[in-house]
Amino acid sequence: MKNIRKTSGILLCLLACLGALSACGKEESNEPFTYRAPAAKQEEEKADTEEDTQDFVIEQMDMVGETMTLYAPESERQVRYAYTLGTRFMDKYGDSYSSIHFTPGQVVQLGDITAASALSSVKMSDQVWNQTDVTNYKIDMGKGIFTIGQTQYRITSNTMAFSQDASISLDMIGTDDTLQVIGKDKEVWSVIVTTGHGYIQLQNSSIFVDSMICIGNRIFTKITGDMLLEVPEGTYELRVANDGWGGSTEVTITRGETTNVDLDTLKGEGPSYGKVQFVIDAKDAVLSIDGKETDYEKPVKLTYGSHTITVYSSDYDTWKRNLYVNSEKSTIVINLADEDSSETGSSQSSSESSSQSSSQGSSQSSSESSSQSEYKNRQEELDTLKDLISSMTSSSSLVSK
Repeated sequence: MKNIRKTSGILLCLLACLGALSACGKEESNEPFTYRAPAAKQEEEKADTEEDTQDFVIEQMDMVGETMTLYAPESERQVRYAYTLGTRFMDKYGDSYSSIHFTPGQVVQLGDITAASALSSVKMSDQVWNQTDVTNYKIDMGKGIFTIGQTQYRITSNTMAFSQDASISLDMIGTDDTLQVIGKDKEVWSVIVTTGHGYIQLQNSSIFVDSMICIGNRIFTKITGDMLLEVPEGTYELRVANDGWGGSTEVTITRGETTNVDLDTLKGEGPSYGKVQFVIDAKDAVLSIDGKETDYEKPVKLTYGSHTITVYSSDYDTWKRNLYVNSEKSTIVINLADEDSSETGSSQSSSESSSQSSSQGSSQSSSESSSQSEYKNRQEELDTLKDLISSMTSSSSLVSK
């Protein structure tokens, strides 16, 4: 009987222990972390006091659910936290900063977790480098190198890219995009496209083949057919001209979208003419246009399109350029003295529309100018254009070598 009571006591004790263990297993966890797979660690972790010393890249801001998803490149962890109206957002100096600046791609440090399981604060990290308005860059995915200017940085599997708050792949970044690049040491963590690109699809271009197309002051290239052009987002004046035909239209380029442009609608009734005033700094200069000596004391009437202009002077080397007429009025300034004394050789053109607005453009010889060499690398298709056009207006005539 004693043995039976003893066994019963042991059984009751075991049941009590199992009940206690079962109660422990029912405790709910407020674990805020989720994890990136497969690169991130999969084991469960709890928030600790070191969280606010780590740097996180914002992956997503859920304004409706008031949560933010972040990724820590150094520990390869993805986390998700709630934030409230009580969450303090700060710049890297610790001063109050509007939450609108905390967009995907920004790198932040986190404060403590409140009793309501929300972040007490989010601060822009002061432990990373941050370059804005980056336009001089090259991305080599094969070698894993991101070059900004002359400095090379590493691209890793943790490098993220964003456009309009959405995650994109690095190979979706255009050559003419404007970027914000953030990283630590020699590693790129985040690339944000601040000014992206869209496309212009040319249609019915046969009458303008082998002539030039001008899109604002960003693109000046030869038309080779119904071509697709990558253009930075924005609004531009698009102009074409060839053999007396030509016209212009305003185009708005939206990021990631294609705008169709029917060149047949821009040819006009033809032929179209522009009056070009030439200003040359040599008193004995002789101007030749398309092989014919021309009096330039008054504006010269030229058909829309390409013309060869040559200037001879006893005091200077012969000056020769291609002139693209695509406006009713323009002024071309030819500085032989600057051309002769400069190592690069330069010429300037300015234009004036019927509304009396003006602009200036410049060109440089690519054979001796490093900046021109860089331009050629990005515009290899411009076999006939060896001059950098620095600025143009909708009513300009363009000069190239």
